Amino acid sequence: MKTIWFALTLLFISSVSYGQNDRSIVLNSMIATEYQFAKRALEVGTRDAFLEFISDDGILFRPTPVNGKEFLQKQNSRPGFLIWFPSYTFIAKSGDLGCTTGPAEFKRNMDSASIWYGNFCTVWQLQKDGKWKFLIDGGISNKKPINEIKELEYDDKKTELLDFKNISTSSKDKQLILDVDKKFNSLLENGNILEAYSDVINEETRLLREGDYPIIGTTDIMKYIAGYDGKYQFEITDGKISGAGDFGYVYGSLVITGYKQPGKFNYIRMWRNDSGKWEIVIELFSPISE
Repeated sequence: MKTIWFALTLLFISSVSYGQNDRSIVLNSMIATEYQFAKRALEVGTRDAFLEFISDDGILFRPTPVNGKEFLQKQNSRPGFLIWFPSYTFIAKSGDLGCTTGPAEFKRNMDSASIWYGNFCTVWQLQKDGKWKFLIDGGISNKKPINEIKELEYDDKKTELLDFKNISTSSKDKQLILDVDKKFNSLLENGNILEAYSDVINEETRLLREGDYPIIGTTDIMKYIAGYDGKYQFEITDGKISGAGDFGYVYGSLVITGYKQPGKFNYIRMWRNDSGKWEIVIELFSPISE
């Protein structure tokens, strides 16, 4: 099965990339933006903060994929405070596309106890004005965290506007990441669950599943999916890839039957390619409310 991932990689290798120092600058800027986003949610409310930071073509699940900006503009602001911070991030070598993930909680007011806990994942794109906007955002619910979760650090004095580098808009490049995801989906649909995941995960891979804390790393992921006897049925909606061709994401829907969490779900799968092999960064299965 490994030949699948190497063959697909050879289809698209871009020389567009920042130097290592520049990459750390854009990574710092993206992390800072996540914190600014969370701060604005406390200042102006969740809806208005999302409107500030979502891209014009940004996607939210309400409950299925919709244009987030158009959807939010039709909604009224609601009371309460959504609080979150990033605990993990990844960014493309081209510095144009990246992702963040971390814990979240909701309070009716700032002096009350939290009434909801969960984890989010977000894909960010660098815009022409040198700022970051998010392209897609999703999350899951889970119990109150037992262990302390470490926040990502960043330098708030180095968040200047960045030089714009556009993510690839080539249909051929985009098809690469769609094909990577499609072939992985096919393996899952055919029942090759353990083999499929074992070939595309690493110690940083995160699975986000409703009701569970993030499942992180090879050992815990393989334990989680061991003994799986259900069936997947996927439908890809869309995806995008970085200018360097080393990071991309795909989203769509799936139906799971015969497992401990049967039902209909939205999914987001984020992929990285550091050394000629595609691996999962974050995989989110978010239930679709009826």
